[in-house]
Amino acid sequence: MKKLKSFGGKNLGGKSMNQLQKLQEEMQKKLQEVEEGFSNVEVDVSVGGGAIKIFATADRKVKDIEIDEDLLEDTETLNDLLIAGINELMEKIEKIREEEMAKITQNFLPF
Repeated sequence: MKKLKSFGGKNLGGKSMNQLQKLQEEMQKKLQEVEEGFSNVEVDVSVGGGAIKIFATADRKVKDIEIDEDLLEDTETLNDLLIAGINELMEKIEKIREEEMAKITQNFLPF
């Protein structure tokens, strides 16, 4: 097998390739653990001055929606607020997920 050189001039063939593969497997295992842990991370948003509250987990599962009874008569506003709330919730979840994944990859990458 031809030995590969990294940017730092270190060999990536032989034993170093095995170490790289083990590091990759370890990182994948850690990422999977974090992914599974997202089901325990609760996220919530409130829109319309608290008229709608949406509760979810970071694994993108909506758990509950609380709607002020006054909104039930105004379906157009209800619809708009639900869309705004869900979009805000998804942005919040993605930010949490990106931050957690970045922590993991940061620990494994040499640069």
